[in-house]
Amino acid sequence: MESVGQHGVKGRFRFDLLIWLVFIGLTSLGLIHRYGFHDFIVQSLWAEDGPIFFNGAQTYGVGSFVTPYAGYLHVYARFFALAAGIFPLIAVPYVYFSGWLCAVLLAFWAFKRVVPDSNAGIAGAATAIVGMGMMLSQPHGGETFLTLTNAQWWLAIALALLCCHPSRFGARTLPLVAVMSLTGPFSILYAPVAAFVGWREKQWRIASVVLAGAAIQVFFLLTSPRAIGHADGDLHHWTAAILTFLKFGIQKPAVGIAGMAFWVLLLLSLYKASVNRLMLIVCAVVVYTAGLYSIKDMPSVISPIGNGSRYFVVPYALAIACVALQVQQKKWIAILAAIFLVVPVASQINKRFPQEDRYYEQYAALSKYEPNLTIPLPPAIPGNDWPMDIRNRQVRDASNHSVLPARVDQRTFRVAANVCGGAKGAAVVADAVLPVPGEVAVEWVSAGGQSHSARRSYPAGSDRIQLAFAKEDEPVQVMLTYSAAGAEMEVSNVKLICL
Repeated sequence: MESVGQHGVKGRFRFDLLIWLVFIGLTSLGLIHRYGFHDFIVQSLWAEDGPIFFNGAQTYGVGSFVTPYAGYLHVYARFFALAAGIFPLIAVPYVYFSGWLCAVLLAFWAFKRVVPDSNAGIAGAATAIVGMGMMLSQPHGGETFLTLTNAQWWLAIALALLCCHPSRFGARTLPLVAVMSLTGPFSILYAPVAAFVGWREKQWRIASVVLAGAAIQVFFLLTSPRAIGHADGDLHHWTAAILTFLKFGIQKPAVGIAGMAFWVLLLLSLYKASVNRLMLIVCAVVVYTAGLYSIKDMPSVISPIGNGSRYFVVPYALAIACVALQVQQKKWIAILAAIFLVVPVASQINKRFPQEDRYYEQYAALSKYEPNLTIPLPPAIPGNDWPMDIRNRQVRDASNHSVLPARVDQRTFRVAANVCGGAKGAAVVADAVLPVPGEVAVEWVSAGGQSHSARRSYPAGSDRIQLAFAKEDEPVQVMLTYSAAGAEMEVSNVKLICL
C-alpha cells in the first residue's frame, strides 16, 4: 500500500511539473510572437525601473523597502531591484524581467490552486492553462508586460484569487500574501472583500494579513504627497470610457458586439454562482473604478490597447478567471461567454507589442569609461529620460578617444567621419553648456547614406552629454545637434568611443 501511495505522489508531481512546463513554454512562445523576436528582454527596462527602483536600491539599500512611491510601498519590486545590484549592469534587464515573470507565475499558481482538480485531471489542468493564457492574451497595449514596474498588476490578480478563495491556500502562503499586500494599492482595494470572505468562511489567516497590509499602505498613502486633480464634468467622456472598457477598446462593430455579449453573458452566468466567484467580479469592478478615479480628469483617453492599458489588465483577467471557472462546471451561459470572448482576443492576438530601443547594451558598455553615467529608459518623453544613475569607482582611460568637433552651424557639430568600422556601437560624450532646456541628439550616417539618430533631454546649464547608440559594422559619420531653435550649445572635452 505504501508503494502504491508513493507512486501516486510521484505521478501527481510529474503531472504538476508537466503543467508548469507547458504553461511556461506556451508563455515564452506567446511573448516571442507578440514582440516578433526572441531577444526582447534586453530592451525591457521601463520608466520607473530606473529612477525609482534601480536608483532607490543604490541609494537606500534595504531602506528602500520602506520608501513609498506614488503613495504606496512596493516591496516586491524593491526586492528584485536590490537583487539586481549583485549582478553586472548588462544583466539588470534579465533580473528585472525575472521579477515580472515570477509575478505572472504567481498569478498562474493562484489560479491553478483555485481551479478544481487542476493537479490531477486533464480538464482542470486545461482550464488553468487556457484560462491564464486568455488573461495574458487579453486585448492590451503591452504596457504591463516584461517590466518590474508593472509586475504589481499581475500580483494583483494573484492577490484577488487568494482573497476570494482563502480555503484553497494554507498558512505557508502567508509570506507571499504579505509581500503582495505591501506592493501597490491592491490590499486597500481588496480589504473589504478579504474581510467578508474570511468572515463567511471562518478563514481569517489571509484576510488578517491583507488587512494589516492595507493599514500599512493607508498610512503611507496619507503621509505621502499626491496630486489631486479635478473630475471631468462631461458625462459623454465617462460614457465613452465605460463603452471602451466593455468593447475591449476595439472600434470594429462586430468585435464590439462580441465584447458586449461577453459581459452580458458573464453577468447571467453569475446567477446562483458561488460567493467566491461573485467576489472576483467585485474585485474587478473595484480595481477598474479605482483606475478611473486616478485618471478622473480625462477618463476617455485610456484604452486597453492604447494609453493607460494597465488599468484594464486586472479587471479583464478576473472576469476571464470567473468565466473559466464557470466553464469548467459546464455552465452553458459561461461557455457562450467564453466563445464571445475569443472574438476580441483573436482580433488582437497578432498585434505586435512595440519596444523602444534606447540602446541599453551600448550604455552598459559605455559605463566602463564614465565614472558618472545616466542611462535613459523608455518611454522617451521630452524632459524626462527616466534615468538610471550608474556610479563607477574604476573606469578605463578614455583620453585617447578625444576628438575636436567642427561646428557646422549654430546647433550642429560634426564630431568625426569614417569612424568605428567593425564596432557594433559607439558613444559621444562631452561637457556642454546649454542656454535653455532641450534635446541633444547624436546622428550617424553610414557609408551607404542611411541616417539614424538618438536623442536625450537635458536641462539648461552645464551638463555631461552622454549619447550611446548601436550601429552596423561599417564606419559612420557622427554629428551632434541641439534641438533648441535660436540657441547655441557650447561643447568641450568631446570623446567618441567605439563600443
